Amino acid sequence: MADLILYTGPMFSSKTTKLLMQADKRQYQKQKILAFKSRMDDRYSPEGEIITHNFNKLPAALVDSGEEIIAAVAKEEDVDCVVVDELFLIDGAASACLELYKKGYDVVMASIDLSYTGQPFDEVKEIMPFCTNIIKCKAVCTACSKDARYTYKKSNIKHVESFESDPVVQQIQVGGAELYEPRCQEHYIYMRS
Repeated sequence: MADLILYTGPMFSSKTTKLLMQADKRQYQKQKILAFKSRMDDRYSPEGEIITHNFNKLPAALVDSGEEIIAAVAKEEDVDCVVVDELFLIDGAASACLELYKKGYDVVMASIDLSYTGQPFDEVKEIMPFCTNIIKCKAVCTACSKDARYTYKKSNIKHVESFESDPVVQQIQVGGAELYEPRCQEHYIYMRS
């Protein structure tokens, strides 16, 4: 039976680290892996690599859509496992991953689940009901050191006005510690009434 695994949670919760650990384990098991990441995510490398905040790496194909993932897998022989980092950044990735899972491929994904405004990302919402395993990862709140389940955008105040007038504005802005930090419920503005 195939696996459809999702590591999800806020920024800095080691989702990609856990994804790479899965890939590493499967390589030891002599599985052939194809890895993908969004062309938009060039935080640590413009090259085709999945890279953690600690700079662990896995070669990956850069894609813009789920169709590109399907096409790349179709060109390869004897693929056992498909790895997708930052699922939410790839249009149609959820349906592509589900299609590959239905065909018998193991699929391992990592993705933020919520935007900094607390809105679930469509790709994550679409894949979750089908996952065989969902691992909700936690980070450390930068305000109090408790478990953090949310991503706070440091420039929230500036972007709240544009969010209210246009919900699509600034929902996805690729960045690292310069833009985002993990927060617990108490220190996350969108979880306080």
